[in-house]
Amino acid sequence: MIPIKYILFLVSGVSSFIIFYMGLVNYITAVDGTTGIILLVFATAVSAGTLLSTTYISKSITKPIEKLAQNMTEFSKTNKIIDKKPFNTNIKEIYELIMNFESMGKKVEETISMQNEYVEKLKNIDKKKVEFSSMISHELKTPLVPILGYVQMLQKQDLMGPLNNQQLDAINEIYSSALKLQKLVGDILTTQKLDLGKLVFNQEDIQISEFLDLIIKDFTPITNLKKISLLKEYDGDAIIFSDRDRINQVFSNLIKNSIDFVVPEKGEIVIGAKPDNDFMQFFVKDNGVGISKDNQKEIFKKFYQIDTSTSRKRDGSGLGLAICKGIVEGLGGKIWVESEENVGTTFYFTIPN
Repeated sequence: MIPIKYILFLVSGVSSFIIFYMGLVNYITAVDGTTGIILLVFATAVSAGTLLSTTYISKSITKPIEKLAQNMTEFSKTNKIIDKKPFNTNIKEIYELIMNFESMGKKVEETISMQNEYVEKLKNIDKKKVEFSSMISHELKTPLVPILGYVQMLQKQDLMGPLNNQQLDAINEIYSSALKLQKLVGDILTTQKLDLGKLVFNQEDIQISEFLDLIIKDFTPITNLKKISLLKEYDGDAIIFSDRDRINQVFSNLIKNSIDFVVPEKGEIVIGAKPDNDFMQFFVKDNGVGISKDNQKEIFKKFYQIDTSTSRKRDGSGLGLAICKGIVEGLGGKIWVESEENVGTTFYFTIPN
């Protein structure tokens, strides 16, 4: 695009040249020499006046407009008017435009400043809320230890005395509920540590094949009980340097989800790994009911439940996948899901080598 001052000087230059040329022609062709000189002087004066007036107009109009345009460009990038030197212009409309822009800029700066203050206040409030929740969760976790301890002692009838069947059923229900509460409190604490950036990662060498074998060994009693096939798909000898316990936590959450969503006696879960450039890509694949496209967009959010009905059959806080996401990203990787309804689901996550 051509700046307006170039257009003005081009037009005035051409006009001045034409006027001067016409005066020169009249001077050359004039019969009366005095008349020719007068016409030439007049044409020269008009040409010079045109150039001078163009210079004045450029100074009064184009320079303020250029400066205003520059300030507006900077304002759009920084939300601040950097150059606040006064404009020199005698044109009323341009002066009013400049004043209105400066007034608008000040209001926008004040609004943004207030907004930033509110954002900081909200962040501090949110941080205090998370810290308070973390403290409450910790306090909830403390009394669970003796509750579980005494319940386990009551279950050992040779230690605390015999119980009838009704009493034993009640004790077992208390124990089961206490375990669920302990897991919920643990998930909340882990989530809050992730939100506060206080979750500690301890890195060590992990032999992938051996690591996957141990995971399968841990879950074999559950999968055998439900007659679900749990397989490993990896035969390499790669080693990564990462947090064994946290990766194990991710696998545990994903496998537990798969166990809940596959059909007993027909279910199949496959865990494995494969190299992916500077990362090791892990996966947990099942032939369960699958996840709809809409739910796939939401499942990594905190407290999200695929089945939100009051009669849902599966327990859980909706924090498992959010914790998986936080752990994987905290270790420098990423996690995602691929699924087809009534076919199966595969969760993938990567961990740096």
